[in-house]
Amino acid sequence: MSTIYLIRHGETKWNLEERFQGITNTELTEKGMQQGKQLAERFKNKKISNIYASPLDRAKITAGYIGEMVNKDVILTDDFKEISFGDWEGLTTTEIENKYSWAKEWFINPGNHQIPNGDDMEFEKKRLKEKLKEIALSNPHTFPNLIVSHAGIIRLAILGAMDLPLSYYWRLTFGNTCVNVLNYEDGRFVLKCLNDTSHLLKK
Repeated sequence: MSTIYLIRHGETKWNLEERFQGITNTELTEKGMQQGKQLAERFKNKKISNIYASPLDRAKITAGYIGEMVNKDVILTDDFKEISFGDWEGLTTTEIENKYSWAKEWFINPGNHQIPNGDDMEFEKKRLKEKLKEIALSNPHTFPNLIVSHAGIIRLAILGAMDLPLSYYWRLTFGNTCVNVLNYEDGRFVLKCLNDTSHLLKK
C-alpha cells in the first residue's frame, strides 16, 4: 500500500477576494504563512518519503515549511502547478458570471464548457490520475508522499483517483492548508481523509 497526502497552500489575498488565481503567481498573506507553519507542526516527527510542490510561490512556500520541519528538500514540479483558468484569471465569480452567459452552467458542471484559453479539465483529470499512480508505485510500502498544490488540481486529482466525472468538481471544497489522504492498494485509490484542517485549531 502507498499513501499520498494532497495538501492545499495557505491563504492568499486573492483567496479572500474570491478571485480565480490559476497560474498567476500570487503571494501568501500573513495568515497564510501562519497556516503553513501550523501545517508543518502537524508533520513534526513524521517520516516522509518525498515532498512534491507546485512551483508557484503560494504552494512552494507552504511546502517549504513542511520541508524544514521534517528535514526534506521540496521537489518542485509543474505536474502539480495549478491549472490555467485562461481569461478568467484575476476575475471574481460575480465578474465571470456577468461576462459569460454560460458561466453559471460551468459552476455546476465544468465539463460542459471550455474556459477561453484555459486548460482542458478532462485531460488534466486523467493526467493527474496517472501521475498519482506513478508516485504511488514508485515506492510502495514505504513512508507517505506529500504533494502541496492548489484547490483546482486537488479537485481534479481526487476526481481522477476516484473515477468521478467533472460534474463532481464543485461538490468538493478545500480550505487553505487542508490535508487530503489517498491510499493506493490493489490497483485502486481509496480516499481516507478529505479537507482536514484540524491543525489550524491548535494554538
